[in-house]
Amino acid sequence: MLALAAPAAAQLPDAKTLLAEVGLTPPQIAQVMSGEIVRGAITAASERELVAALAFRIERTPADLVAEIRGGLGNEIDPETLAWGAIGSSPRIEDFAKLTLEPGRAARARAYLTAAPGGSLNLSAAEIASFQELAKTGPSDAAVEAAVRNALLARVRAYQQKGLAGIEPFALAGGRQRSPADELRTATEASKPLKRFVPEAYQMLNAYPASKPAGTEETFRWTHFMAHGSPTIALVHHAFVPDGDAWLVVQRIFYVSTGFNSTQALAALIPVEGGTVVVYGNRTSTDQVTGFGGSARRSIGGRLLVSQLEGLFQKARSAPAP
Repeated sequence: MLALAAPAAAQLPDAKTLLAEVGLTPPQIAQVMSGEIVRGAITAASERELVAALAFRIERTPADLVAEIRGGLGNEIDPETLAWGAIGSSPRIEDFAKLTLEPGRAARARAYLTAAPGGSLNLSAAEIASFQELAKTGPSDAAVEAAVRNALLARVRAYQQKGLAGIEPFALAGGRQRSPADELRTATEASKPLKRFVPEAYQMLNAYPASKPAGTEETFRWTHFMAHGSPTIALVHHAFVPDGDAWLVVQRIFYVSTGFNSTQALAALIPVEGGTVVVYGNRTSTDQVTGFGGSARRSIGGRLLVSQLEGLFQKARSAPAP
């Protein structure tokens, strides 16, 4: 959404200016300021992207809203969340203690043990080989759960140490691969105009962890949720970048077990009298919208994504302040 001419200074502008910069009309800006959720428009950067853009006003200060997001507000209000847990800056296996393969524990354990390139699970070639070796021992479901936790721990550590370069690609059929890192780079490139507003934050998206703006705060968590009827495990990185009284929030899903490849969402939190205007854009990569009819599926999928996000933001607005 941060797409048009930027102000002279490399900083986030006031709310009305930013809303105009991202293409909202004066009547739409008035709707946002009066408390309505307004859908924006951004263009998919690849045939695999689903995109969504929203702007709305919430009766929280930017700092309070950042504190709520940092504390897990999204997971708390999402009815599809099964479980979630915080991951420390020095991740330990204990951070994943609450993660299980329920619902459907036995079937899901078998799916890991019989995983193959191009299957329903997003796994690297090394991870597939590891589960195949484990299968030879006739393991219990609990042993498979432990192996899943260890694989997730390894992915978090690699990402925290190397950023995008640490994300192992998913093995596809025929020796091909799908790289979540490349998908996230594409999402960042599509957000390049952000560089004119907050250039250090834009640099962080590609150079993390080597480059972080001063004052940046971070959280990591795993989340276990239902996505289109399938239990799904994701690893999520949040970065909170201060810009005066405003904030830029980055949400990056750098690993997901099934269903899609990655997500990068950006939200500008701009202070206004009595609250905050949120300008939000989401780019989700999935192979389920490619091929014949892909354009139609992207259109439908994008509308579904926006509707789901609208519901979550409505709940966020109505949730009591801490």
